Amino acid sequence: MSKKIFLEILLTAALVLVPTYFVYNYLLDRQGFWNTQTIWSIILACGWLVVSLGYYNQGSLVHASKSAKNVSVFLPIAVFFIQCVLFVKGIHYKDWSLVWGALVVNSGVTFNLYQIIKVRNFL
Repeated sequence: MSKKIFLEILLTAALVLVPTYFVYNYLLDRQGFWNTQTIWSIILACGWLVVSLGYYNQGSLVHASKSAKNVSVFLPIAVFFIQCVLFVKGIHYKDWSLVWGALVVNSGVTFNLYQIIKVRNFL
């Protein structure tokens, strides 16, 4: 692995891990925030529906064009936000597998989005 890609991976991971640390500490003692479990479950259910529809749409675009050049950045962005909800649920239920999964997935999603944007010359 080249030095540049390794640095890009570290930077994108830090972009997720550092703010997460501060958000976690801020939310830790906010009981009013944690007492809205039904709302979080509805958001999560709706979010996974969006992710599911996004996967179908992306697959249809790739299948029809026989290329991934039309792949949207919408799906990784949706996955990022849904993983944020899973992070919150993981803290609430003290389920560290959800917290860890959200951090790992969002690190990969952030790296993926960066690569898509870079390849498409948006930077």
